[in-house]
Amino acid sequence: MFDGVGDDALTALETVRTRFREVNGEHPMTAADEAHVREHFTPLPPEQLPDIAAGRLPLPSYLLADGTPMVADLGDVIGAAGGVEHLHDWFVEFWPDDPTTVEAEWDTFMAGHHVCLRTVDPVSIRQVTRMVEQARAAVAVLRDDPRDELAQGSLGEAVDGGVGVTGLDGLVLPTTAYDRLRFGGPSIRDLWVDAVRAEFHRPQPPQLPIRTERLTLRRTLPEDAAVRAKAWADPGFVEYLLLPEQNLAEVTFDTFRRSGPDAPDEPHTGLGLMMVHEGTPIGNVVLFYDGADRTCLEIGWTLFPWAAGRGFATEAARVAMALAFEHYGVRRVVANLDAANERSAAMCERLGMRREAHKLADFWSKGRWTDSYEYAILREEWEAKRSDVQV
Repeated sequence: MFDGVGDDALTALETVRTRFREVNGEHPMTAADEAHVREHFTPLPPEQLPDIAAGRLPLPSYLLADGTPMVADLGDVIGAAGGVEHLHDWFVEFWPDDPTTVEAEWDTFMAGHHVCLRTVDPVSIRQVTRMVEQARAAVAVLRDDPRDELAQGSLGEAVDGGVGVTGLDGLVLPTTAYDRLRFGGPSIRDLWVDAVRAEFHRPQPPQLPIRTERLTLRRTLPEDAAVRAKAWADPGFVEYLLLPEQNLAEVTFDTFRRSGPDAPDEPHTGLGLMMVHEGTPIGNVVLFYDGADRTCLEIGWTLFPWAAGRGFATEAARVAMALAFEHYGVRRVVANLDAANERSAAMCERLGMRREAHKLADFWSKGRWTDSYEYAILREEWEAKRSDVQV
């Protein structure tokens, strides 16, 4: 990159490398580390070298094994500041009433240590600080009461963002092993994205099977394929489903995937249960998360044609609703369905759900634009109504 440059540039380059090692120490960088750095950072532009050597621009974020300095893109920052010579004065304006914090942030910025940021600028630095503080406060509440709805919402926004708000997941990069060594511990992402999700957003499945008065609710098994295929060959069964009719090979392969053993260390992200009556599969009930923050579950069901009209789907859905609120601790359950599916709409209402939306021609299904309904129920509504819900 610096081949053919003059002695002054080579001296400046060596000054930059030496200062980088003085600030960051000597630590090994793995092949995975280098790949990460090459993906998210760029080689030092030669025209920036004199300003870095003179301490007017931040040190490189990394030195690769071959000595290549890698930097964050500061083009917008330099341009907004009106040039390198105005950078410090422009930077400190973002902390007008906190001189101690701003100088600490300036020192971190000039050391090239904001390597966790996807975009290195004062707005992102301040947003990360705010989101970490918000996450910290929410975690403190949730460790005492995991179902505190305000803390759930606040943590979800801090980690995953919300309407008009970028959360930590969108602000910070994955962490390299090299960075854990040079900074002496876990990163912001380690602590406030990955660890938070592991603790609060990855619940484990309930104990199965679950038995009701008439049903056994269990995981799908490979031997369910033949019964499922009989249903999926029926045009009436698939009328309001997103997929068309399926043949035996397609259903068998889908059943194989649904029945695979869960890896013991994988996070649990949803629940699909087979309804079984007198030893025969008769349909499915599912719960899956609506959003990354794990505070809302969507419920769905399918009932095989020969079992319709006997209340089995409602019986299973009531169990799923109880699991959503009592086991998973969500604050809200929703159901989305084709507006022409009158039976499912009636079942939502038997479950105590409210129709919140009638969307006109909002999705394409089986060759037509169709309307949809969205039903929902909040935890407190379910708790108030559950003893009166019809079966």
